[in-house]
Amino acid sequence: MSRLEANFAILERLLEAVGTEPNQRFGQLLWNFGVLLPGEQGGIKDPYQDESIAILQRMEKRREELKQWRHKKE
Repeated sequence: MSRLEANFAILERLLEAVGTEPNQRFGQLLWNFGVLLPGEQGGIKDPYQDESIAILQRMEKRREELKQWRHKKE
């Protein structure tokens, strides 16, 4: 998968997240869906050096975790 394809896939996942979680602010979506991560000394890690494919994989992993959590909650 190319970087461009991964970027479009990330955007698709975020668009889906906006639709399923309309009450969340955009920053919350980025955090909750795995785009942003906690930094070593608090705050948020700058994802500048993360390849788009790695971010997409992180988002997919987080998506599965959320599905499992929601399933257990029901």
